[in-house]
Amino acid sequence: MSHSILQAGPANKKHRYAILSKVLDHTKKQIETVCRHYIEEQRSLGLSITDAEQLLQFAFLVRSSTTSEIQKFLLHPTSQYWLSAMRRVSGNVDVQHPIPIVQQAASLGIQLSVAAKAEHHWQVKLDIEGGLRAPIYDRHLEFGPARANQAIELRCQRGSISVHFPDGLNIELPIEDYAGESATPLPKVEKDGFSINTYNLISDSGTQLQCRDEWLRPHWTGTNERNTGTHFFGACAEQYPQEFPVTPYRQAMEKIEQASSEIAEDVKAFTPVLVPRTTGPHKKIGFTVLSRQGAMFLDPDEPDIMAENIIHENAHVKLRYMQLVDPILEDFYAQDEVERFAVPWRPDPRPLAGILEGAYVFSNVLDHRRKADAVHGSVEELENDIEGAIEILAKHGKFTGSGRVFLDELADWRGR
Repeated sequence: MSHSILQAGPANKKHRYAILSKVLDHTKKQIETVCRHYIEEQRSLGLSITDAEQLLQFAFLVRSSTTSEIQKFLLHPTSQYWLSAMRRVSGNVDVQHPIPIVQQAASLGIQLSVAAKAEHHWQVKLDIEGGLRAPIYDRHLEFGPARANQAIELRCQRGSISVHFPDGLNIELPIEDYAGESATPLPKVEKDGFSINTYNLISDSGTQLQCRDEWLRPHWTGTNERNTGTHFFGACAEQYPQEFPVTPYRQAMEKIEQASSEIAEDVKAFTPVLVPRTTGPHKKIGFTVLSRQGAMFLDPDEPDIMAENIIHENAHVKLRYMQLVDPILEDFYAQDEVERFAVPWRPDPRPLAGILEGAYVFSNVLDHRRKADAVHGSVEELENDIEGAIEILAKHGKFTGSGRVFLDELADWRGR
């Protein structure tokens, strides 16, 4: 069963479905586990009874949901980030953050209440810009900067959402404004107390292009190291512009779709959010981070270059998801601390884990180059890079049983 998920080869529907099924089941169980931990440790962590009750309500909604929105919810990077943060602060790392991140379960749970048409009461804190996230509905509700970080009470009802502010303001918000097509004229903060900030969608299946959510604005430190490349907590303003071009991202997705519908479906499934950024003068990068699975951070560039960047970074996400089932290398992440080897694609020597990831992501890009009409770079160059990586891995890597099969499949894929 595990090898149906741990595979190296061209994108295909059966493999994609196997990975997604495992990820959905894994994420549900992880959310239930972390919620139970915080509920059991409520007193020692200094959580209120309300915090614990909301965690219980949230965990129940995740576990019992049968709505079509649950897959989008579980795979969205905001849900993945919250789960990563809950796991992180449950130990001895960033221990000053448990209460704020616990309380943000409400901002996620509201979506599930609306999807289930359930009547629930939530206490939630607005974000640093006075907004309330609703990512599975491709939007933020904006209450204005004057209400930044403000605690509000919110009651989900069948036809509307009642919002109560500390200063006594009450807003009856139609469900359509939160989760559907809002009636015109659109609400405005000055007149109605809120507005709707909808995200850009750049594919037929709804790939989001947005940097509105503070959880999706990590500070990039200037390195690509696994543990120090980005800050886990905090939002960076200067690297994520409020105004950004949409066309390059849309054109890049179209390039992928034209070359291979299966590769495009992989991207839409595993990386549902592209986050536009500005790295700086003469710098254009793309990256993903484990804490925000499903989000790709990407400067605008030439569409052919961006298409390859998207495929490259999506392959990192896909590989991480595959390894939920079975590691490929023994002590995969410990490899960062041991011997490193020279590779042709980077100036700095890489650990075996990095070389394995390189071989896999380059194989995905190679598949695109073989199918696309216009590409950035040569097929032969990638073939040589992958061959060199496989030789290093075969000589020095300590593989699990499934990992050895994976390496053989990788070599076969490159040889096609």
